[in-house]
Amino acid sequence: MEFEQLSEIRTVLNKSPEYSHKEEATAKILEGFLSQCNPDELYMNVGGFGIIAGFKGERAGETLMFRCEMDAVPTELGPLHLCGHDGHMAILIGLARVLSENRDFPGRVWLFFQPAEEVGEGASRMVPELSRLNVSFDYAFALHNKPGIAENRIIIYENVYAAASVGMELHFSGSASHAAYPEQAANPTFTILETVEEIKRINSNKNLFSDFVLGTVVNVHIGEANYGVTPGSGTLRITLRAYDEMDLNLFCRRIESFARERCFKSSLNISVSYHDKFPATINNAFACNMVEEAAKKLGCEWEYSQTPERGSEDFAHFASISKACFFDIGNGFEGDDIHREGYRFNDSLLPRALELYRTIIYR
Repeated sequence: MEFEQLSEIRTVLNKSPEYSHKEEATAKILEGFLSQCNPDELYMNVGGFGIIAGFKGERAGETLMFRCEMDAVPTELGPLHLCGHDGHMAILIGLARVLSENRDFPGRVWLFFQPAEEVGEGASRMVPELSRLNVSFDYAFALHNKPGIAENRIIIYENVYAAASVGMELHFSGSASHAAYPEQAANPTFTILETVEEIKRINSNKNLFSDFVLGTVVNVHIGEANYGVTPGSGTLRITLRAYDEMDLNLFCRRIESFARERCFKSSLNISVSYHDKFPATINNAFACNMVEEAAKKLGCEWEYSQTPERGSEDFAHFASISKACFFDIGNGFEGDDIHREGYRFNDSLLPRALELYRTIIYR
């Protein structure tokens, strides 16, 4: 497919950004493009507004799945495609057109257009529906554009691609008092600050865990905006992440245990809840080798990363039921990182990504 066609598809999708779980207009646009490709099977509204398109090859072989994301990033200006999901969708639409024009490939190919990636819920909602749809696959592939890496350079990750993570919310409740008599209050302020310090201490202790861990304070709310009353409640929200899920579970237990102990000493009550849980995304060596061989065949610059990504990816749910490879492709050095206002998707990577996928399929 010509570069201009891919760029036009991305531009159309870029102009219709939607929040997670609200990708209805995006799904209609995608359905329009896909219907022109005459897939053997087309399933709409999978796991929300997700779409699955299937293409049967003319030769026997294994089944491959390729996934992209549909949702946009929430900003103060509304949803915006500041992560490149519009580009990822354009790549798969291009791949659908390639498959429709040439069925001389082995096995079957599924194209997954996944909703709600930004909140980590889309893949987990699609997976339970696969048995009903009689959809399965041997290998799963996905890519993400990576700013700050040379344009079209392929980055492959052995074993862990992305960290496991979870949002942890700790709500502290005590009793307020007149600000002139703070001794009468059960004020959570200092307990919250102690918990923050404990997170910092754990972050700097390299001997507690088997691999990388990181706790990040993302929100603190204590009391109300006034000058006459001490706080009687407060909430601390943190994101915990680790390359090893056992380390993540241990991190959660340590923070929760520390906070409960301090609350007991300070006559405070505490409730703990967990949100946006992502498993670690684990790559398969055979799938990674397929990407490596395709990159070599195309003459791409490529390398194996020395460290996994700190961010999390709900592609992990697909990786758990197949041999998977999630890799990065360089977005170049122009513009900001993803999720920042200055981010710009580099259309120049569209044909290279499409050719890489095509080479994996027509192997």
